[in-house]
Amino acid sequence: MASGTPQPTVERADFDGVLIAVLSYGALLMLYIQLLRVLLTRPKRGKVFWGITIYSGILFTLASIAAGGKIKFAEYVYVGSRLDGSTDLPSKISGDHASMTINVMSRICTTMSPWFSDMFMIYRVMVIWGYKWWLLMIPVPIYFAHISMSIPFLIADTRPNNTSWASKSELYGIVFHTLCVSLNISFSVLITVKLLTMRKKLEIALGRLHASFYTSKFTILVESGAFATLWGIVYLATAAQKHWTQNVFLQPYYYVIAITRMLIVLRMAQNRAWCKDTVTAVNAGVMDWEVSSAHSIPLSIAPPQDENSLKQIMSPDSSTTSAHTLN
Repeated sequence: MASGTPQPTVERADFDGVLIAVLSYGALLMLYIQLLRVLLTRPKRGKVFWGITIYSGILFTLASIAAGGKIKFAEYVYVGSRLDGSTDLPSKISGDHASMTINVMSRICTTMSPWFSDMFMIYRVMVIWGYKWWLLMIPVPIYFAHISMSIPFLIADTRPNNTSWASKSELYGIVFHTLCVSLNISFSVLITVKLLTMRKKLEIALGRLHASFYTSKFTILVESGAFATLWGIVYLATAAQKHWTQNVFLQPYYYVIAITRMLIVLRMAQNRAWCKDTVTAVNAGVMDWEVSSAHSIPLSIAPPQDENSLKQIMSPDSSTTSAHTLN
């Protein structure tokens, strides 16, 4: 007979959370493959190239180890334990065997993943805000508090048999996840506000067609990491009400964060993300030709119809400027 009171909705929610987490990792894998294809065809390989390569490699490695450990641990909970003759509920088996090596390994990588994700978003906030260092007063204290809280949370979460730690596990978890969501909210608000205030100026400096790559709703959604922020808010709302769906949102949460960061990195590799030159152009009201050509879509130019047209194009008098100036 199974120990504990059976709660089918909670057990199904745990399983659904694992399933969505694995699907989220699959989406991250596809984004990483697409990023590698872009990087391999990139003509210039400077600091940005190597920064993107190293960061995306670390993020994907952590997510891969976390997903692999989660899958193996879920296999033991739902299959292996039954073969060993256990009749306990999956949630109880998961708690009793939380100290298994594969689970600890997965939990460590899952906890470390937002360290790098949030560090990257701090960098993005600085880029978009033109390196205004006073802005660090908002996200940086929350960032270090989140890192500090992750250590006791990880210890308590992987030592269920230690009563002194197990009794505080739920409290540590609430504080840890709340700090993570708060940090993402600060990122989303800061980036969204800045992009909305720069929209009109960029359209004047760059032209409406090219500016659409930086000012569209989809771009703001990606650059601000809003999807991960909304996901985290929904999780906190369900956790506050102790609703059975909370695990459905919790288990994939940090994979969702990784996906939003990988989307930004992919846009950076494609030269379609906001960069220092773009922000400078908005502030100055002028888009330099080299920046404009590197951060714009290719335009098809019709071939000249006659020899006179060709001579006119080749003539020095026909040259035009590609800079756009604010009036």
